[in-house]
Amino acid sequence: RYFQSVGIVSGGLFYKKLRDYIYPFVVREQAFGDTYQITEPRNGESASLWGVELVFQNQLTCLPGVLDGLGVYANYTYTSSSATFPGRTTESTLPGQSGHVGNLAVSYEKAGFSFRTAWNFHGKYIDVVGEEAADDVYYDDHVQVDINASQRLTKNIRVYADFLNLTNAPLRYYQGTWDRPIQEEYYRWWMMFGVKVNF
Repeated sequence: RYFQSVGIVSGGLFYKKLRDYIYPFVVREQAFGDTYQITEPRNGESASLWGVELVFQNQLTCLPGVLDGLGVYANYTYTSSSATFPGRTTESTLPGQSGHVGNLAVSYEKAGFSFRTAWNFHGKYIDVVGEEAADDVYYDDHVQVDINASQRLTKNIRVYADFLNLTNAPLRYYQGTWDRPIQEEYYRWWMMFGVKVNF
């Protein structure tokens, strides 16, 4: 449904059936007295997924005074997936497919000033498939908060500042279970600022 202002609320259901999809596979092999870890692309046997998508976006022009510059954007997707791999008897979730993905942003625009704060989330998902479920490598849950602000000075000149990863969200991988991390990186928050000139 579209609003009279620039906005929309929508919902949808989806279902997909996949065959011969490609996924990254890792295996350990012995050669010349050493153990090597080999990663290669393989084709999965079959997979299916279904889910729900919800979206809300609206400029809150109905608010009084200076508040009419507020806007809200939100979306959320839930996905349930199952996949089978050659050589494995148990099903798993589809590699690269998170069960939960969402974004929430609040914005403000008035008199050449623009501000936006955004919260982004995705749940864990299998990044690399192993010989057994205990060998699967997962990309962990990730939550990140960013802020963008800018001010128009003239018709062609705008100053801006971006503040990224304010929650210091780590890049984290684990193998099999959450308490077996194999990679964890922190980048702190960082910012960019400057001037944009349009010709």
